[in-house]
Amino acid sequence: MSIDPAVGLLVPVLMPLLAVALLGGRARALGAGLLVVAPLTALAALALGGEVLHLPWLLLDTRLAADPIGQAVLLFAAPVAAAALLFAVAGQRHTGATPGLLTALAATVAALMGVLLAADLATFYFAYAAMTLAAYPLVVHFRTPEAFRAGRVYLGMAVLAEAAVLAAVLLIAAEGGNAALTEVPALVAEHAYRGVLVALIGVGFAVKAGVVPLHAWLALAHPAAPVPASALLSALLVKAALVAWWRLLPIGEVALPAAGGLLVAAGLASSLYASVVGVTQRRAKTVLAYSTVSQMGLMTAFTGTALLQPALAGVALTGVALFALHHGLAKGALFLGCGLHGRHRGAYLLLPALALVGVPATSGALAKAAGKQLSTEAVGAPAEPLLLLASALTAVLMVRFLLLAWRGDGARDPLAQRGAVLALVALSLSLPWLLAAGVAPDWVGYAWRPAVLLDALLPALAGGAVAAVLFGLAGAERLPRIPEGDWIKPALLAGVRLGRTSRRAWRRLPARPPAPSLAVVARLGAAVEGRLIALAMAGALFLLLVLGIALLGVLAGG
Repeated sequence: MSIDPAVGLLVPVLMPLLAVALLGGRARALGAGLLVVAPLTALAALALGGEVLHLPWLLLDTRLAADPIGQAVLLFAAPVAAAALLFAVAGQRHTGATPGLLTALAATVAALMGVLLAADLATFYFAYAAMTLAAYPLVVHFRTPEAFRAGRVYLGMAVLAEAAVLAAVLLIAAEGGNAALTEVPALVAEHAYRGVLVALIGVGFAVKAGVVPLHAWLALAHPAAPVPASALLSALLVKAALVAWWRLLPIGEVALPAAGGLLVAAGLASSLYASVVGVTQRRAKTVLAYSTVSQMGLMTAFTGTALLQPALAGVALTGVALFALHHGLAKGALFLGCGLHGRHRGAYLLLPALALVGVPATSGALAKAAGKQLSTEAVGAPAEPLLLLASALTAVLMVRFLLLAWRGDGARDPLAQRGAVLALVALSLSLPWLLAAGVAPDWVGYAWRPAVLLDALLPALAGGAVAAVLFGLAGAERLPRIPEGDWIKPALLAGVRLGRTSRRAWRRLPARPPAPSLAVVARLGAAVEGRLIALAMAGALFLLLVLGIALLGVLAGG
């Protein structure tokens, strides 16, 4: 009996869970090895692009496949997840990584693979909800007050987002049942409540994407979580929101100027706002968290261009995939690099930081050149200066990060951890160029034009000059102190104060009149009951009268 090759789509989902089961027994070394290798099995799904695995006995006829956006994200999700797991496993002896952390990492990776390989609505929603919940133990792993506060904010915002997503899924399912994800954009485009659906999908996944002002959880969770968990959150989990938008929104089906314009405006505003706030932060991982919000803002804006002009959907998908590939690899390397302790830690961080800035010859220059070309074509000339400003602010942000994270405490790091970081650095510098050479060679040539190279260099130089003034001449300590999560802490404090004020006002109210005696209450209840019975009897008689008249009409008509 031949085995369906599509069964291979189950391997990246199940293998991390199998590896965790082995960690608790005598085959601990085998389990650790399988855990590191498990995400890389997802690369085999790239060769199964046309295969669909049907599991009619699971959920509502589960289907797994690798669609174009899923394949693009798998291309960097596999190495980033493998590097993060290797970093955690290699650091068990040195950083005290517990089996609980490895279990949470494995569950999150398995759920993420389910999100990327899901081919029907029910499986996609189930995997996305499982990924959201599996990430909570990563945020609260250290069990400090800071970690629990970040966990509460993360879980609270995640539950609100899930409510919006669930409402959208139920509305879609009411029309098409457990539809294939390839059919969902058309269903949404033709739905009677299309505007409501687009709003629910947009807002529900904007929380995970970190769009301002729904980004607060990200700035709190990243510095509180262990380094491998932060790498997964920032490099991969936020990209799941992009996958959701591209699978569920009616991109390429119908023009939605209002929704597209709102996404473009929200994305650009997020990019600029997060960069400004991130410069004021005092911890390297927090600066990286705001950098993620900024870069996700650009990807949100590029997604909005596809809603503005459906004809650009294919080009926009390629641009977003290329940007996500560049950012995922670079951000994974930066977060794992923050976990190194050697004195030369900055050497591991420099190249991916320059890539995020978009310095010429880096993958960031390619991604931002493609984004600039796409945005100019969809939005027009106003997009260009905003993108240049975003690049300059990213340069300031990366200078701030490097100043905070450059030098470690001198402890020697395990070779496997250093190798994991170096592997991601090498991939971040090469893989986006190789992918672009295959799918969009025109963009490669465009990125190497002298004028485009100059456009990439000028924001980097301008940002470096501003950073020299801010952190050198003026001194970083003179910058305003904006709390991590910016608006969330003042909002929580305002809620606490409002509650205290309300309690004090309640206590100052005059004494209430004495409650009526039980006899009075009984008489009042009997009177109300009598009126309700009379009303019910009147209603029943009226209903009988209507039925009688209707019966007479039927007999007369007959």
